[in-house]
Amino acid sequence: MQTKHQNFLKISLIFIIILGFNYGVSFQQFLHYDWNNPRGLSDSTSYLAMSNGDYTVSSGHRYRVIIPFLANIVRNMVQPLIPSEQLHWFGGVDAFSFYIINYFFSSLTGLFLYLFLVRLKFEPQLSLLGVLIFLGSRITILATGAPLVDSLYFLSIIIIVYFCLTQNTTTLAILTPILILSKETIIPFLFLPFLVNQINRKLFGVSLMVSFVVFFWVRDTISSWSPNHMENNDPIFDVVVNHLKLGFENIIQTYFSIGGWHGIFSTFSIFWITAAFGVWLSLKKLNTFYQIPNFLFFIIPITFGFTILSSNVGRMLLSSFPIVIPYALIGINYLFQKKQRPFSAKGYSNP
Repeated sequence: MQTKHQNFLKISLIFIIILGFNYGVSFQQFLHYDWNNPRGLSDSTSYLAMSNGDYTVSSGHRYRVIIPFLANIVRNMVQPLIPSEQLHWFGGVDAFSFYIINYFFSSLTGLFLYLFLVRLKFEPQLSLLGVLIFLGSRITILATGAPLVDSLYFLSIIIIVYFCLTQNTTTLAILTPILILSKETIIPFLFLPFLVNQINRKLFGVSLMVSFVVFFWVRDTISSWSPNHMENNDPIFDVVVNHLKLGFENIIQTYFSIGGWHGIFSTFSIFWITAAFGVWLSLKKLNTFYQIPNFLFFIIPITFGFTILSSNVGRMLLSSFPIVIPYALIGINYLFQKKQRPFSAKGYSNP
C-alpha cells in the first residue's frame, strides 16, 4: 500500500509532466496571438479592457471577472521583471499575464482530470493519456494560449464532476460560490450534484442559493461601475432569448456545414470515433470493468444544448470532456489489447 509521501511524489511527478506537455503545446499559440487580428477570438479584447479596469464592454463578457482580475495582478508582478526591450518577445505584458493564468488553470484541469480518471479505475498510463488528449485539443490550446476565460470554465467543470464522484459535499459547497463566477455556462453543471444520491443535497442546496446571490450581486455591482446603456436587459436572460431565436440557424451552421464539422472535430479529433467505439463496447457488454457514473450522462444534453445557443461549437463541445474522454480511453484500451476479448477483472485481456 502506498504511503502518503509516495502518493504525493507520484501526483507531483504527474503534475510536472502535465506542466511540461501543456507548455509544449500552448506556448506557440500564445506567441502567435495578435491583438489586432484575433481571428475569431474577438472577446479577448473585452477581457483585456476588463483587466485594465474598463468594464464598458459587451455585457456578454463583462461579468466574467476572475481571470481579467487575476491577469491584472500578474501583470503588476511581472512587468518590473521583464526588460522593456524584451516585452515584444512575450507578446506584450498583457498577453503574457493572461497566458500565465490560463496555463496554470488548464494544467490544474489536467491534474483534476487525471485524478478523476483514476477514480474511474483507469490505469495511471491510460489516465495520463486522457489528460494529454484534453490538453492536446485545439480548443484547449486556444483557451490556454489566447487571452480568454475558458480555462477557468473547464477547470470548474472537472472540479464539479470530481467532487461529485468522490461525494465530497463540503468542498463542493465551499467552492460553488466561486465556480459560478467563472462563466455563465457553468450554471447547468452546478445542478449535477443533485443527481448524486450520496451528496448532502440540503447543504449543497444552501450553497447554490448563496452562489446565485453572489452571482447577481457581482453582476449588479459591475453594472453600477460601468453601466452599458445600449443593453438595458440583464444579458443572462436576454442573450439566451436572442440565441434561441438563432437556434435553427446555429444547428444548420454546426451540423450541416463544413465549418461546423471542422468545429466539432477541432475538439477531440479522431477521439470522437474511439469514444463512440467505447460507447458501443459498453452497450454490447464487452466492457464490464469501467463503469461510467450515471450523473455524467447529463453532461451530454447540456453541452449539445449549448451548440444550439452558440455558433462557437468547438468551445462549447469541449465541455463534454469528462464523459467523452473516459469512453475514448475504453475504446483505445480495447483496441490495444493483445487479443480482442472482453475485459478481465483488471480491465484488460489476459495474455
